[in-house]
Amino acid sequence: MSGISGTPSPPELSNATLVFIKSDPKESPRPAEAVRVTAGLSGGEIPVSVYLFKEALSLFDDDLEDLEDGEILMKFWTAFPEMGVEIYYEPDSSRPAPPGAKPMTPEELSEYISRFSHFLFF
Repeated sequence: MSGISGTPSPPELSNATLVFIKSDPKESPRPAEAVRVTAGLSGGEIPVSVYLFKEALSLFDDDLEDLEDGEILMKFWTAFPEMGVEIYYEPDSSRPAPPGAKPMTPEELSEYISRFSHFLFF
């Protein structure tokens, strides 16, 4: 499979999936659904990574259990590091760096995206 620029994707990541989360989990159930789907995908042979836009950074807040879908978020989101799910986020200077996640600017994302062949948007 070819990457975005036409260059071949690395074979070990040819089936890799990148899940984008843009919605705020305090305003929408979509981030919880993204987390649930990601957890399901990570149980298989397909490498899965997550990219959070600034709007979704409240997934790193301590009050996840208080949200409408808090049970799902607490069960899966906090287990992603052990599940091998890499988490990247759009840096936001007004928030501290979240533990266990790596900052990635949109420019860096545009270079990194060629490693994936499947994309999900929430």
